[in-house]
Amino acid sequence: KSKYLEKLRIFSWGEGQNTEAFIIDGINHNQSINSLRIGTDLRGVSFRNLRPFFRNNNNLYQLEFNFEVGLECAESIAFVLDENRCQSLESLRFEDCNLGEDGFAVIATALRTYPELEELHLQHNNIGLMGCTALADTLRGWEASNLKHLDLDGNGIDDQGLQTLAAGITNTKLEELYLSDNLITGAGLRSMSDYFQSESCCLKTLNVLRNDFGDEGAVALADILMGNKSLTSLHFISHQSGITNPGWAAFSKLLCDPSSIKSTYHSNHIITTIGEYDMPRTPLNIRRYLELNEYPHPAIHKILKSHPDLDMEPFFQWKLKLLPVVVNWFQSAGSRMLANNLG
Repeated sequence: KSKYLEKLRIFSWGEGQNTEAFIIDGINHNQSINSLRIGTDLRGVSFRNLRPFFRNNNNLYQLEFNFEVGLECAESIAFVLDENRCQSLESLRFEDCNLGEDGFAVIATALRTYPELEELHLQHNNIGLMGCTALADTLRGWEASNLKHLDLDGNGIDDQGLQTLAAGITNTKLEELYLSDNLITGAGLRSMSDYFQSESCCLKTLNVLRNDFGDEGAVALADILMGNKSLTSLHFISHQSGITNPGWAAFSKLLCDPSSIKSTYHSNHIITTIGEYDMPRTPLNIRRYLELNEYPHPAIHKILKSHPDLDMEPFFQWKLKLLPVVVNWFQSAGSRMLANNLG
């Protein structure tokens, strides 16, 4: 009944008989808890017994589960979430719960009335295609989504599952997406093209570590990121993803296409990380392009480095009308490059 208890972590129910019932009764009488983590099996006690807590607590913003959740327990959790919509809930975690397709599907369905959620941590639950479909349906049904962080590491998601998910995340304001340790190939990554090309795409971080997508996947990623204005970090482990020279060449072209000045100008000047976090295996030329993306006006630097012999004849066809603009542009570019070199 404490009015000051804000965070409660349950890793054991203690010794003795009916200790679970006493603890749950105490939780039900509390309205100050804003973060609840259950890290141990419920030992046969139905999660439905916590209905009063969810009905009366308006402060709960974080709910976490970290134990093997069977289908019956998942159904109880889904029932409570669905019956007692907790509008204050911002973060929901099912980490290493092994929910399975059926268990996760009932949880995802119960979340259809939770568009205010900002974080979903669902790693290592083996949600499969059925879970991807249920989650996509939920995300698609949110009229105004606040979701910014979605972690789906280690869930047996294949290309079909990712394609299904892509249709749902287009309706979100997602900033971080974690898809490591899955079964994703180039075909699945390419299915996200519409999402990345959308003007509404807000994604800043994409993690696809330990997915063997090879050069085909690298080319797909380079293609879908052409024109994207949000992603700054793309994380994978190159030798575990099967990327070789053709894949790196695609990323190089993404960052700086030297085929023409126009192509260089329309290259990707947003992303700053490709590969591992400190990029030890990312080729040097790509790391240099990524460094340029951190400069002000990176397109200017890339054009001057990639096209040292600019053809000025087109400017004279305008009878020197553009000359002042061109002169100012080169002076500005030269000043910026000098400042960056001195810095």
